[in-house]
Amino acid sequence: MKETKIKFKNAISEILKKQGTDEVLSEAALPAYAHKNPIIDYIFWKRLSVAKRFIIEQVMPDSKILDFGCGTGVFSYDLAKNGFNLTSLDLDLSPLKLLKTQIQYPESINFIQDDFLTMNFETQKFDVIVALDVLEHISLDVLPIYLEKFDLILKPNGYFIVSGPTENKLYKLGRKIAGNDFTGHYHETNISEIKAVFKNTFQVNTICKLIWPFFLFEIFYAKKI
Repeated sequence: MKETKIKFKNAISEILKKQGTDEVLSEAALPAYAHKNPIIDYIFWKRLSVAKRFIIEQVMPDSKILDFGCGTGVFSYDLAKNGFNLTSLDLDLSPLKLLKTQIQYPESINFIQDDFLTMNFETQKFDVIVALDVLEHISLDVLPIYLEKFDLILKPNGYFIVSGPTENKLYKLGRKIAGNDFTGHYHETNISEIKAVFKNTFQVNTICKLIWPFFLFEIFYAKKI
């Protein structure tokens, strides 16, 4: 992950320096991945390294992975470099297109810009589904509809890896300190509420909480049984 971090931080910093940011780029976390604050830097890259380590320890290298809400494709890039088969989906791939002007992605990644709920995956099944800081953008009344479809395309004993903000008081304070790009006004829910919905369908366990003792983010896995 170290090599990926250096490559993407440099590329994102160059992009933001040239054109600044907007709501789409902020939602894709570009300012966070290039932030100079050591705490923000640690949290956003640590999420990726924790999720990557879990995947490497639990599934075979050629496993099929769906990166839901892939954003810049940074996590897809790193997993593809480690031999995994990636289908990477987002409603808006414009942040990815900007990064592609700076970085050559593995050709094995299948990037798709589409609405997950309207897609027909037919018989395609995944060993792992990843949603890193994505599901908090989906309202709680709609989230169960997504989970129904996720359940259909996840293989038996497959893993769903989720990270998201706690939205506690310290987290909200940290957003204010970090700057205007971190308002989070587009968040519909938090990681605790997301986890509660998953428990209706999956076996759920916490992988990691960031950072002790403030617990601003949590990463959990949901296993299909």
